[in-house]
Amino acid sequence: MNIQDELNKLDKAQRQELEKWFVEQIYKLNKVNRNEKLNYVPYVTRKQVVWVDFGVNVGQELNHSHPAVVLYSRPNVGTVLVAPLTSKSNESDVIIDIGEIKDFEGFSYCKIDQLRAVSKLRIQTKKHNGKYYNNFNLQTGEYSNPELTSEQMNLIDNAIQELRYKSK
Repeated sequence: MNIQDELNKLDKAQRQELEKWFVEQIYKLNKVNRNEKLNYVPYVTRKQVVWVDFGVNVGQELNHSHPAVVLYSRPNVGTVLVAPLTSKSNESDVIIDIGEIKDFEGFSYCKIDQLRAVSKLRIQTKKHNGKYYNNFNLQTGEYSNPELTSEQMNLIDNAIQELRYKSK
């Protein structure tokens, strides 16, 4: 197989998507190399809202950088279980209205049909004054580590339980 021949079979949009994917892969490899040298893995706990680089995916999967809530995390494990957040509601039983998130405007729905285990290296943190933050608000210029309330987490947990029973 000749790679150039295969690339020529793609339309412009497909080539651009492939180029974007390739750039992201190089970025991730460099990030892994940097983090291995620095031995830094983001410390995250249940309830935290984080930005996750989901990468380039297929079909209806999430693409690129997207906010998510951490459902499960252990300190010495390199992966976390996250549920993506969205600003869009619909009548689906897999989009849960969790209400306003303190210090994190615009995203008040949770997509329980797209739970994902992701590497902690996919979590995008910002370093400011020697401390790492999960969010930077472009409007206010403030750094924060937003978290869901216990009530919001209960809504998500209960919805996941209900969905599990519906799929049987």
